[in-house]
Amino acid sequence: MTDREPLGSSAARPDQSTASAFRALAGLRVLNTLRHRLRESIFAASFYRHTLRAKPRQSLAAFPQDPWRGDAARANALFQGRYRFAGSEVQLFNKAPWTSPAPSTAWLLEAAGFEWLRDFRAEGGEAATGRARALVRGFIESYGEWDPALWRADVLGRRILSWISHADFILQGADPAFRQGFLISLERQARHLLRAVALAPEGSGRIVALCAVLVADAAFGGLTRSARGAAGELDAELREQVLPDGCHISRNPSEHLRVLRDLLWLQHGLRAANAPVPIGVHAATERMGAMLLLFRHGDGALALFHGSNEEERSIVTETLAAVPARATREPMSQDSHAGSHSGYERMAAGNLLAILDAAAPAPEPFAQAAHAGTLAFELSVGRDRLVVNCGHRVGERWTNASRATAAHSTLVLDDANSTEITNSGLSRRPSVTLRRQEDDGSVWVDADHAGYADRAGWLHRRRVYLGAAGDTFRGEDTLDPAPGKHPQADLSFAVRFHLHPEVQVSLLADGALLRLPSGEGWRFRAAGSSIGLEESVYLGRIGEMRRAEQIVLTGTTAADGATIKWAFGRMEAER
Repeated sequence: MTDREPLGSSAARPDQSTASAFRALAGLRVLNTLRHRLRESIFAASFYRHTLRAKPRQSLAAFPQDPWRGDAARANALFQGRYRFAGSEVQLFNKAPWTSPAPSTAWLLEAAGFEWLRDFRAEGGEAATGRARALVRGFIESYGEWDPALWRADVLGRRILSWISHADFILQGADPAFRQGFLISLERQARHLLRAVALAPEGSGRIVALCAVLVADAAFGGLTRSARGAAGELDAELREQVLPDGCHISRNPSEHLRVLRDLLWLQHGLRAANAPVPIGVHAATERMGAMLLLFRHGDGALALFHGSNEEERSIVTETLAAVPARATREPMSQDSHAGSHSGYERMAAGNLLAILDAAAPAPEPFAQAAHAGTLAFELSVGRDRLVVNCGHRVGERWTNASRATAAHSTLVLDDANSTEITNSGLSRRPSVTLRRQEDDGSVWVDADHAGYADRAGWLHRRRVYLGAAGDTFRGEDTLDPAPGKHPQADLSFAVRFHLHPEVQVSLLADGALLRLPSGEGWRFRAAGSSIGLEESVYLGRIGEMRRAEQIVLTGTTAADGATIKWAFGRMEAER
């Protein structure tokens, strides 16, 4: 048996949930807000545009390339004025996406990132080049000067990466006026990014902004001396944001994928321009590639934790193919199943796979979208997802609801969240302990968290076991008295197992029968609680909401706590 110290365990790093720590963070936020407002007032001033001097030029010094494949079918939709971004589609025939009110800020920012240029490139031909050029021209005419949203450092960084990586495509056959206007606008935006990169949002936004600075510096043959410092700044960000086991510090699989793709894009672009790649990028991409395997279900898409969505399996596969082969032979380099610093546990045998979140949510300032899902798990059988978390949805009604503990396959005590959710992140992070044992292909994981200790006096402990034959996954949830606390009796609890929408379920007296899309049958059994079936919702894909069901085990705490046992078993194995 080995003890691990995952992100958020009391042994791994000091408790950041004290009142003094949060007062300090609040003061820092106020200071940063004032700094941002001062900078933005300067950027908005009429004189500022004159400081973004760009000399006329006929070409770039180098043409870094985009390594990712485009989708010709999506280009055809864009040709027809069907703009689908951030899960919403808007039809604007013969109009650019920024000429009409956007359905959401996320939609507009994704449109302004111009990553869809790769789709036009995949389509190819003069018509595709002309349409891409027209959309770029329209953007320059509408937003050629600073804008607080569309010139935000992370959005600007993604646009600069896209424009530079497809400059040869956009400029192919272009008239001299467009060529010069495009290159001047591109350089002006790059020079502004040098000044604004420090204002980029914490996390992946800062990384993409720094990547864009480095690519722009290579493409223009040197912008300023300050651009050279971006390599050191990026290395520093990677040391902070990429944990030793390769997980992005947000613990969000989608965010992890996004950062990895941006770093691989940077590598590819700089090599194409014969420019040096920052030292820390190589090691980070290898570790992150291995961790991406841990997050991948049998269907090839990603697990749903801390705001992630499934993502397109083709994108996940394409990303893994771009990582050095030695990094993606196993989910982890030192331990092929466990994220020892991030706290994620992958348990697999045969075609049965479980992924367990056995750590506290991300620390500040990376917790804005973190979920209160400690000790939640997802379970898949081959390409079929069986037990899931609800996923994430942005919106007045849905954001905090999807972040709640009840939206995850774990235990909920007294209808409260295991980590208190706030609009700016999380107000505290419970300590978590984790132990793992393997024997002849079978895996045991034993973890507990103190998220309910201060509030109710209880520790939630979850023990799970996956059999070597891949035909059983069973667990035990207990509520034990927390040391030094006075546990409250007669509190209600619910152990929730959210089912994928394509799973058919029939309730039995002591459990349930489950039918997967493949036709395979599984049986669920439980003891120590009442069993019921409730409605659920699945938000695993951006812009989609699907009805689903959940198995719910309920009861109340006794003076000494509660113990709930449950098991999923393949029906063929029970005969």
